[in-house]
Amino acid sequence: MARSCVFCGGTPLTNEHVFPLWMSEGFTPELLTQSALMVSYTEQNDRRHTGRMFTAKVKAVCGSCNNGWMSSLEGDVMPTLLPMVKGEVIQIAPEAQELLATWTLKTALMCQLMQSDAVRNLPTSHYADLFRDRRLSGQMRAFTSYMVPPQYLNGESPVEYRSIPSEVRFTSSDGLQHRLWATVVTLRIGYAVLQLVSVGPEGYDYDLEPAAFAPYTEQIWPVQESICWPPRALGSISDLDQFADPLKETKVII
Repeated sequence: MARSCVFCGGTPLTNEHVFPLWMSEGFTPELLTQSALMVSYTEQNDRRHTGRMFTAKVKAVCGSCNNGWMSSLEGDVMPTLLPMVKGEVIQIAPEAQELLATWTLKTALMCQLMQSDAVRNLPTSHYADLFRDRRLSGQMRAFTSYMVPPQYLNGESPVEYRSIPSEVRFTSSDGLQHRLWATVVTLRIGYAVLQLVSVGPEGYDYDLEPAAFAPYTEQIWPVQESICWPPRALGSISDLDQFADPLKETKVII
């Protein structure tokens, strides 16, 4: 349990929705009664949690953050993200891409507060960095995709969160040992799929081989020219599984 705000260190703490209430407008009343799925992977196993995400709250942010920049971010991203949740065709300008990417990072960080420390794959430093910069760093990439909400064995899940870590060790030409880590967080909310790739430590220039992502995704961070959403749909849960763990097929180029 946080004793001070995870973003700025302030107090007192307030309850904050993990997923905003306005997002429920993208779902039928029947879907709002379904459980959302949250999975965090580790080297040993994975941890699963289900619950009604639109009522889920965490007490880890102060009133200043909750009612200030976080509230502003929700209001600014809603005109773009809500149509995506509904599966509507929209144009996403560069400014909206940055908002989507920032919202994805913020929400990924909020989601992992619902889980134990053992399966929080994003570094805690990301909270203070986001508070300071209000945007993603150069060590991050963000993507968006599209999927018709899949039917799981126990019914349709309106929201899904996956967090998958990986690690690369290599020896450079000077004989030094290097350890590079990466975490991929994927959020599926209705028809919208948003993905964050965070790589560290700082000081490495890297890129991702895009072949494994195309043609099912559009990059939103770093931003590009205005894009038309959605791209080609992920066709099955198997496709979503592969998209959520892209580093299995995609090399991180140092």
